[in-house]
Amino acid sequence: MSLVNDPNNSLPYHLRGAFRGYETALGRHLKRYDLPLSEFYILRLQWVKEGTPQSDIAARAFMSESVASQVIKKMEDKNLIRRKPNPKDSRSHVVFLTAQGQTVREKIVKEGIQISADNAPDINRQDWITTIEVLKKVREGFDLYNAK
Repeated sequence: MSLVNDPNNSLPYHLRGAFRGYETALGRHLKRYDLPLSEFYILRLQWVKEGTPQSDIAARAFMSESVASQVIKKMEDKNLIRRKPNPKDSRSHVVFLTAQGQTVREKIVKEGIQISADNAPDINRQDWITTIEVLKKVREGFDLYNAK
């Protein structure tokens, strides 16, 4: 193995560059709705499955539980979500969208999807699927490593 680490041949380098480009574009889009990225990442999970325990949201949003708790509190103050005691564990809470959270979703999801579509030229559906499958494997490998 060569000790030369040319960024052009580095998966992490390109992952970070692609992610930063996406996150910057998304942040510009969300600014119109006064929605920080951290709140978007949590709302996005709620759009898929409501009633999720706060600890699961933190893990799925790649946040520590304390950071997720702070973000969720701010979102609750903005009336985007509401927390209820978890019926399976009274020490924790589950999270639901409010009517206002639903309205925000309708405004930003359609435009957000369009941002991704407009800025991924000449990538066919099969290449997207393959890329996602490869990235899942990379993530699983690092999750295993980091769990040690």
